[in-house]
Order: sequence, then C-alpha cells, then structure tokens
Amino acid sequence: MADNGDIRGMIRDLALKRDSIDRRQLYFALIKAEVWVPVSTKSATGHVSPGDLHPLDREALGGLAAFAFFTHPGAAEGWQKDEAGSEQLRLERMPFVDLLPLLLDAGAGSAFINPAAKFTGELYRHELQTILDGAKRLAARAPVAPPVEPAETPAESPPARSWWQRLLGR
Repeated sequence: MADNGDIRGMIRDLALKRDSIDRRQLYFALIKAEVWVPVSTKSATGHVSPGDLHPLDREALGGLAAFAFFTHPGAAEGWQKDEAGSEQLRLERMPFVDLLPLLLDAGAGSAFINPAAKFTGELYRHELQTILDGAKRLAARAPVAPPVEPAETPAESPPARSWWQRLLGR
C-alpha cells in the first residue's frame, strides 16, 4: 500500500514556495494516487455518492462547499479528532480520479488536502475540473494492448536421428 509520501512532500514544498511547475507535478501525482475520504457511515463501502461526502465547516467559496481528502490515514484520524464534529464518519479509500467527479457533482468549491495537518493544500473547483480533464486525456492516450492470441501449438519435431542415420542421409 502506497503511503503517498511523495505527495506529502509536494504539499510541503508548495506551502513553502508557490510554483506552477510543482503544482502540476502534484496534479500528476494525485491522478495516480489513492486517497482517504470522510464519508457518512450510512454509505455502502465501495459505493460512495456525492451526497455521502462530508462538507467541511469552512466559509463557502462562492457559495460552494469545501470538502476534504487525505493522503494517509494518520492525517485523517487527526482531523476527525479535531474537526469532524459529532457526525459519525468513516474513511473510504479510493483512487483520486474516482473522487474528482464525486466532488464536482457534490458542488465543491474546493477540496482541502490533509486539512488540520502541518502542511495542507487547497484545490479550487477549476483545478479539480482541470485534473479530471487531464486524467481523461491521459487515459485516452494510454496504449491499448492488442488482444493476445493463443500461441499456436508447435508442430511436432521429427524424431531425433542418430549420427549414423544423418551420415547415411536417412
């Protein structure tokens, strides 16, 4: 199981210096990542809908809610202790690219990465959409392997001839 240590390092670097190249590297790393998302305990495991996502108690950005996701369970557990409130939540692990449409359909104005952690980040709605569009383009470019045809059964080799038979040409 990957711990997303590279992503946590990228978040730290972005917090220290804001650089568009570093931000793009974070986008690509997130596309490949699995993250943990706080969801309602009423949601079925593996079948999260936009309504199951837990909005953060933060000022709405343009009237749209903010949500959270976590790169590792430790950050999620710390957040749950400090900020989750009284609502019963559980963590759902999922690929980040599967989370993106859920966030957008839930009306996210932004999504916080590891809120309440030492280093955190916020992705705005337009960034979430940009990452989703990029993930779709990357998936479309991925080479499709041609179907593997069953190997032909090799013809039986003629029986081995002795050196005497080979000398006589038989």
